[in-house]
Amino acid sequence: MDESQRKQIWKMRAEGLGYGLIGKATGLSRDSVKKYCKRNPALLGHGAATKQMAKADQNDGLRCPQCYQLLSIQKTGRPKKFCSDKCRKVWWTTHSDEHDKSKTAYEDLTCQQCGRLFLSYANPNRKYCSHSCYIQSRFYKGETNDKSTNNGN
Repeated sequence: MDESQRKQIWKMRAEGLGYGLIGKATGLSRDSVKKYCKRNPALLGHGAATKQMAKADQNDGLRCPQCYQLLSIQKTGRPKKFCSDKCRKVWWTTHSDEHDKSKTAYEDLTCQQCGRLFLSYANPNRKYCSHSCYIQSRFYKGETNDKSTNNGN
């Protein structure tokens, strides 16, 4: 069962559809859908009750967006969004388009050694585009580094 099938199950159960119809639509067996719904109590029930439970549970931020497992509530600090690092990594890998990089801490900088433009993340004080440029500047002053880098243009 993949992420799109899980989302489809949540959506269809929220609409009040049964296990058999969901199984046909997702290409899974009725029993697979039923087992998944039993592991997620918000998906149990019939008709209008399922709709109400799914709406209440999906929007409360108490479930992992990857596996839909209930999250433990912490008394202090920022609330958890994922149940584990594994779920977090998988979710961000599959949803990388949802990360708006224009609003993050990227800086366009110029390397002090080779003069190339490079993109620095969260460090506006960075001086060099690569480790090799840093070594060239520190130990081989006056010589230029003609090797291309992955970080430069």
